[in-house]
Amino acid sequence: MKASRPQASSPGEREIDTDLLALFSDGWQLMINPDLGQIRSALSKVQARTRVNKLTAQEAVAVYRRVAQEGEYLACAGVKDCPYSFSFGIRSTVIQVARLTDSIIACAIGRQEVLPGDKGVPPVSADPFEHPKAWFKQVVEAFWLKLDDQHIALIERQALAAAMALEAREARNQVSFRSVHRAGIKRQLQLKALFKQTEPVYVSELTDTLKRIGDELQGTGESQISWRVFQLRWPSIAARYKRDLLGAFRQGVAQLDDLVALRAGASKYNLSFTWWSGEQSVFSGTQIVFQVCSSQLSIAEKAPDTASDSLRKRLRDLLVESDHPVTIETVGWLRVHVDDLHRLVFIDEVQSDVMENLIEFQASGDTVARQMAKELADWQLNGFSTVRHWASAIGYRVAIHSQASASVIDGKSRSLRKWNLYYAALIKHFGLSLQRCSGYPAAIFVENDGGAGGVDSE
Repeated sequence: MKASRPQASSPGEREIDTDLLALFSDGWQLMINPDLGQIRSALSKVQARTRVNKLTAQEAVAVYRRVAQEGEYLACAGVKDCPYSFSFGIRSTVIQVARLTDSIIACAIGRQEVLPGDKGVPPVSADPFEHPKAWFKQVVEAFWLKLDDQHIALIERQALAAAMALEAREARNQVSFRSVHRAGIKRQLQLKALFKQTEPVYVSELTDTLKRIGDELQGTGESQISWRVFQLRWPSIAARYKRDLLGAFRQGVAQLDDLVALRAGASKYNLSFTWWSGEQSVFSGTQIVFQVCSSQLSIAEKAPDTASDSLRKRLRDLLVESDHPVTIETVGWLRVHVDDLHRLVFIDEVQSDVMENLIEFQASGDTVARQMAKELADWQLNGFSTVRHWASAIGYRVAIHSQASASVIDGKSRSLRKWNLYYAALIKHFGLSLQRCSGYPAAIFVENDGGAGGVDSE
């Protein structure tokens, strides 16, 4: 898939006819922000004259959804290794999907040949955060035929920001590399055990809510619903996600399967994890920290803006100095205790250094901070939905502190503003019920069993 880049007559143009495009792409189908129909069509074209080592449409769609819906940055399928003992190479269909920016998802489908003794490698294999320079080079080589100059400049800025963050991290950790490496291995093993064989994935509030609405409709025997009825039953969801939802309603009616399968556009957030065994916990023991992250904190997605860049730098500097469980892109985190006795995933802490800093900045009249705070205000709804989705996957329910149970923990903030901004807002939004559970210092809030209860309780 490598070729010298032809000169466009002006920035952003690609004056390449169909025959030259096929020559440069070596038979690969390249797409930017494709829909599922385009992916299926491209797969059919690639596999039109082959019978071996093919991919099914379901496999290709699953790879695309891992990036478009589940928050992965790279995903592929069909890559094969060829043993030394073979007298001929292996040729297989490969699909590669890569998130290049928050608004750009690139997809490549083609036939790849691997010679005896070689290992198959997808077009883009470098981690964008651990090896950003190699990632950028591979992205340009793989997808330049479908990217204009502005896209490439934007992706390059993103890679540069990641490289600078990586260099800063390496500089801080150079002295204690060995201990950090051991701690990293311990962290991975600890998280693997805590995940109960079901690793959480990022799930947006809309995705989680539609799944629960779908379960409720299915339970009542409804296979479709009108937009008018949907608005009456779930007015807040209908109002906040109207633009996304209307895509599933054809002539004012949505089929249950289409509604549940609906996904919003490019995800604003992604997910990372760490573990916590410190103080301010309802029980002793190791907890999982769900870190809700956004590249908006470290990457300028639009033209350079001095005020926005300055704000991001201030936030990054504060995050680097924080003792809390954060990365330089962590908007906020939810710290959870897995309660096997009551089959609860108990949220012991909801907090955001970024939002607290933005609130402080906007109090002094910073309009850029006010706008960013508005854009990121839904981080906790999406974080809670992610925790709730994972809890459901392992057969547990999600729960959270009451003011009474939180007040018992030494060192926990007594700020009424923080309580109302994080905990109380989630309790109300998701319709949790106050319950007593043995072992907890006071009654706690627990989600209701089944259905879509609480998804519209504002």
